[in-house]
Amino acid sequence: MTEKHETQPQEPIAKNTQEQSAEAAAPKNDYDAVCAERDKLLEEAEKNKEEIKNLTEDAARARADYYNLRTRVERDRERDKKLASEKSVELLLPVFENLERICGAVEDRDSNLYKGVSMVAKQFMEAMSHLGLEQISTDGPFDPSVHEAVSMEPIEDEAKDGHVIGALRKGYKLAGRVIRAAQVRVGRYEKKDS
Repeated sequence: MTEKHETQPQEPIAKNTQEQSAEAAAPKNDYDAVCAERDKLLEEAEKNKEEIKNLTEDAARARADYYNLRTRVERDRERDKKLASEKSVELLLPVFENLERICGAVEDRDSNLYKGVSMVAKQFMEAMSHLGLEQISTDGPFDPSVHEAVSMEPIEDEAKDGHVIGALRKGYKLAGRVIRAAQVRVGRYEKKDS
């Protein structure tokens, strides 16, 4: 009997060595692939962070623009409301003054005509004051921002120097703004030589 020794061919050993080197290379290739994937993800994360930052800034600008627009619209609405009130008051003021003139022309203060017209004039003024109209005071010192001096008249009382001594036409403010200055006479003290 002869024993057979089977010898394995050399090729499988070489194959085995190639498999080992392939296996050794595989982890390196996997590591490189993972590193490449990680770098790609980090780069994508940075792009996303930048995009989030830009979108956040855009949203903040949009919010600010919206707030400014809303503020502007409200301000314009208030201005338009005041202008509408001002236009209405300017149109109605002569009617009110004519009612006051009628009351001033009636001699009999106990007559029904006087009472009725004065009641209408009072009601008219109340309605206009709801629109923001207020009468300018003509008492006290002359104020060029609300008074229009029509004449300067000599007075004997030094304490009344530069004060309003009479009104020729009433003045009015609407929402704090002068729409018509009061026409007044202003007293001027003149020292008399004794």
